[in-house]
Amino acid sequence: MTAESGAAMADDSICPYFGMDEDLCDVGCGYISPSDVHQIIRYCRAQHQQCPRCQQLAAHFAEQQAAARSGGALHSARRELDPAPLNNRNPAPLISGARSATACLSLHESSAERCAPVPLGLLGTGMTILLLGVQQATLLPLDAMMIAMGLFYGGLAQIIAGIFEWRRNQSFAATTFCAWGLFWLTLVGMVALPRAGIGDLPSPLALTSYLVLWGLFSGVLFIGALRLGRLLPLIFANLSLFLFLLALSEAHTLVALDRLAGWQGVLTGILAVYAGCAQMLNDIYRRPLLPT
Repeated sequence: MTAESGAAMADDSICPYFGMDEDLCDVGCGYISPSDVHQIIRYCRAQHQQCPRCQQLAAHFAEQQAAARSGGALHSARRELDPAPLNNRNPAPLISGARSATACLSLHESSAERCAPVPLGLLGTGMTILLLGVQQATLLPLDAMMIAMGLFYGGLAQIIAGIFEWRRNQSFAATTFCAWGLFWLTLVGMVALPRAGIGDLPSPLALTSYLVLWGLFSGVLFIGALRLGRLLPLIFANLSLFLFLLALSEAHTLVALDRLAGWQGVLTGILAVYAGCAQMLNDIYRRPLLPT
């Protein structure tokens, strides 16, 4: 959106806090990270009344104004969160652009909540799939290291990232991270529980069905990620292919298929690790240091 078109919009069509103050809402202040772009398109331009942060700020300002009218001693708080932006009729023009593949799609509700959990989720996915691919290519044994990695980093870390994404009202990221965290927990359970004398190892048909189901789910995530740039759909496409190759290798027990699936997993893991590192470094440096 250009400055002229932004100025021509109706007074109430742009969030009055956009681009105003980092301590209130940092979206639009200085460098706009790739993770802010979709949030701006979704809320700041026309739906800011639905934005949780905007509602919090408006309620806070209303309380401050009521306290001031009643003679309350809240002058310092009013200076910290000045209600003047509510009367601002010249908000900063919004920007347009391609959305990041690793977009968080969230508002930062306070300075303590500005840390995005997306890099943790992507790294949990990528590093665990990378090691699984290496193991599937028969370069590593299936030992306690693999089980612990799947249980804690692939499983628990992604579930934690998904829970925090739910707090940020990001259903796609929350569903993705929680689902894949539970995938790793179930996969570890299928290996560890029979060793503990609980149940039997799944049959090749059962494991093939399990992998096909998750491959289809990854395909659905690929369709959803098409609106989030280029890298994220590429990750889900490769992940889906990896799972289908694993299913084929389970169904036909061919060494060549095992190794092909393993190297496909290595590629998928590298892409996810890169996406997580790029998101983290771009947020730290407040500029697109690495392309996503």
